[in-house]
Amino acid sequence: LTAKDIIKGGQQIRTQLVICNTATSDGGQTLLNYYTSHQARGQLPRRSDMPCRELLGIMPDLFMLEPVDAAGDDWRFRLVGQRLVEQVGVDATGLCISQAYEGADAERNAGDYRDVAMNGNTRITCGTFHGIDREFLQMEIVHVPMIGANGETPWVLGGLFIQRAPCST
Repeated sequence: LTAKDIIKGGQQIRTQLVICNTATSDGGQTLLNYYTSHQARGQLPRRSDMPCRELLGIMPDLFMLEPVDAAGDDWRFRLVGQRLVEQVGVDATGLCISQAYEGADAERNAGDYRDVAMNGNTRITCGTFHGIDREFLQMEIVHVPMIGANGETPWVLGGLFIQRAPCST
């Protein structure tokens, strides 16, 4: 499904997630290590530096979100990696979370993204999708702050990593 199909069909995503203490997937650990190496230099990852060699192996699992408004009440998917599109069955590129997710999930996600982008916190969650016939997928999602395309606006760099077994919390 493309972003246009989702809007036209009225199909929205729900997630059932729990916050995790650490990333258990190789991809999640790679993304956190990438972020930590930037943080150690007093920098944030930048959109202008993507794609990059350090993340080459997980680029198909990554997504980027930019705030639609200054308050961070809605966020737009600027990039959705090809493996995510294939595994999840939805290409949300260009959609706002208010269009892609059901209301309560969109609000919760907006709060999480504000915390990541504007407060500089990382967030790791584990769980499942609902509403798009992908309930069987166990996933780990890692969110880290980054600097957006304009070189100033805080964005979210995320990775969604499909797990074979439920994540540990």
